Amino acid sequence: MILGATGSTNSGSGFNAIDYSHIAGLASGIDTDSMVKAMMQAESIPLNRLMQQKQLWQWKQDDYRQVNSALLDFRTNELFSMKLQSTFLAKTVSSSDTSVVTATAAATSPAASYSVSVSQLAQGVTVASATALTAAGKPQLNPNAPLNQLSTATGWSPGAGPHQVTINGETVTFDPATDTLNTLLAKISSDPKTGVTAFYDAVQDKVVFQTTATGSGAKISVSGDNDNLFAGLFHLNPAGNVASVNAIGTLTKDASLRINGVSFNFSAGQTLSDIVTAINGQTAVTGVQAQDDGSGHLKLLPVNGGAAGPTLYSPISVEVVSDPGNAFGGFQGVSANAAKDAIYTVNGYTSYSATNTVVYNGVTMTLKGVSAKDANGNPVSSSLVVTTDVDTVVKAIEGFVDKYNSLMKTMNDLYHEKRNYDYPPLTDDQKSQMTQDQITKWETMAKSGMLSSDPLLGNVIDSLRGIAGSVLQGQAPSTVNGQTVTLNSLASIGITTGDWWEYGQLHVNEDQLRAAVQADPQAVMRLFTNPTSSVTDTSSPGAGIAAKLYNAVNTAIDQISQEAGSASDLVDNSWIGQQVREIDTQAAEMQQQLDQKRQYYYQQFTAMEQALSQLNSQAGFFQSMMAGH
Repeated sequence: MILGATGSTNSGSGFNAIDYSHIAGLASGIDTDSMVKAMMQAESIPLNRLMQQKQLWQWKQDDYRQVNSALLDFRTNELFSMKLQSTFLAKTVSSSDTSVVTATAAATSPAASYSVSVSQLAQGVTVASATALTAAGKPQLNPNAPLNQLSTATGWSPGAGPHQVTINGETVTFDPATDTLNTLLAKISSDPKTGVTAFYDAVQDKVVFQTTATGSGAKISVSGDNDNLFAGLFHLNPAGNVASVNAIGTLTKDASLRINGVSFNFSAGQTLSDIVTAINGQTAVTGVQAQDDGSGHLKLLPVNGGAAGPTLYSPISVEVVSDPGNAFGGFQGVSANAAKDAIYTVNGYTSYSATNTVVYNGVTMTLKGVSAKDANGNPVSSSLVVTTDVDTVVKAIEGFVDKYNSLMKTMNDLYHEKRNYDYPPLTDDQKSQMTQDQITKWETMAKSGMLSSDPLLGNVIDSLRGIAGSVLQGQAPSTVNGQTVTLNSLASIGITTGDWWEYGQLHVNEDQLRAAVQADPQAVMRLFTNPTSSVTDTSSPGAGIAAKLYNAVNTAIDQISQEAGSASDLVDNSWIGQQVREIDTQAAEMQQQLDQKRQYYYQQFTAMEQALSQLNSQAGFFQSMMAGH
C-alpha cells in the first residue's frame, strides 16, 4: 500500500502510472502538506493583519451603533414628550363630593374652580315582560329549545322559514327551526346597531331589554314583527300615552320640550295646533304622535305599528326644558323608567347631556349622583378644583434626568474606556487552538476602547452637556417659596451636575424642583419647550433645553449614521462600511494570490517527487539488471 499520495493510479502500458498533481512525500519521504502549510503561514501574515483591521472597524462600528441606539431611545422616549407643553401643564382635579361628580382635566384646561350640581342623571330604558312567558299550568319553557317547539309552553307559534324583525332600524334574522330563545336574544344583543341588549331571566321567566345608550333619545322601537314576537312571546307592552296637566291655548312665553331626545322650541304666540304640528313633523324620529285631547291638553301617543310607523315599547320620554309661563306644567303618565338626559349646572349654567360624562371648558366630568337639597329645596353644589398635577410633572422631569444620565454614562464609558493594544483580534488559526471561554475573554479585552477619545463621540458629549448647562434668556422672574427667582436653567429648578469625575451626571433636588413646578409651571414649561429657530438650531439663547437637545440628538444620530451606518440599512454606505468593503476587495485579491502561491508550492514539490521517483525507478532498473548477471 502506498502512503502519502493524494493523487490516483491507473493501469496503462504494463505498469502503474501515478498522478503526481498533489503528492505528499511519496518518493522523498518529506511531509509536503506540513511544509506548504508552514510556508503559507508566513505568506498569510499580510492577509491576517488586513482581516484584523477589518475586525477592528466592525467593532468600532458596533460601538457607534450602540451610541446611536441610546440616542434614538432618548429622543423617542424622553425628548419628544419633553418638548410638548402638555407634559408640563398636566392637571389634577379634586372633588368635594365624589358621590356626585368626579373629573379629569386636559393639559389645556385653566387652573380654576367649578361649582357643580346635578339635578338628574342620564339613564337609558329597561323594559321587561309584563307576565311570565310560560302559560299558566304549563312546565316552564326551555330557553335552549328551538323556537318552533315553544308553542305548548307559551301558546305562541311562529310561521315556517326564516323570519326578520327590525329593532331601532336594524334588521335581525332568525329561524324558528334552529334558533332558540337564548340564541335569538344573543343575536339581538351582539348587533351594536340594534342599540339594545336582551336576556332571559329564568327565575322570573321573563325577557328583559335594555338600551345600550343613555339619554332621552334612547328607545326601543320595533317594526316588521309579523310573527308577533314582542307581544306574543316576549309579552312586552307598547308604550302608554302621556298628556299635559294644563290646558294649552296660546303660549304667553317661549318654551322648550325634549321628546324622546328631540328638542322642540316654541315661541310666545304659538297655539296648541302649532305645537301639535311641530311635534308630528318629527314622528319618524321620536316614534311619537301629538294631538289635542279635545279639551285643550297636549296628548302624546306612541306610534304602535301600522302605516304610521314602528311600535314603541319603551316609555315616552318627555322633559320640560324651559317653561316660564307654566304652559305645559308637567305631564301625566310619564314613566319614571323613561329615558332621561342628565341635567347639571356648572357655575350657574344649566346644561343637558345624553350621557353622564360631559366636557366643560376642557374638564371631563363624570356625573355620579343627584345632588342633595338644602332646606329650601335647592340642590347643594359640589366644588371641582383644577390645579397643576405637580406629581406628574416632577415625575416626567425626573424621568428625563434618569434617561439623560443613562445616555451620558453609555457615551462616557465608551469615550474613556482604555484601548488594549496588547490584545489584537484573533485569527482563525489562533481561535482553533483556544477554548471558547478563552476566546470570549480575549475578545472582551480586544474590543475595549474602540471609541477611546473619539473626536466625533467627544463632540456629541460636549454638545449635550453644553445644552444641559445653558441659560434661557428672556425668562421673567417667578416667586418660589416667597423668594424672587428666575427659572432659567436646570440649576434654578434644582437640577445640578456632580463632581468632575461623574462626567456631567445630573442630580435632582426634588424639594426644589417640586417648589418650582408648584410656583410657576408655565416658567418650567418654557425652560424646556421654548421652540428653536430651526430643526438644526442647538444654541438659540431663547430656546428651551429639551427643544435644543432634541435637535442636537438628531444631528448626532445623523453624523454617527454617516460614520457607521445602521444595522437596518440594506446597503451600508457609511464611511466605515466603505472601509470594510475596500478591505474585503483587498482580501479577495490577496486570497487569490495566496491560492496561486499554494498551488505553486505544491507544483514544485510534485516536480521534485516526480524527479526523485524517476531516479528511484532507474536505480531499481539498473540494480535488477546487475542482479541478473
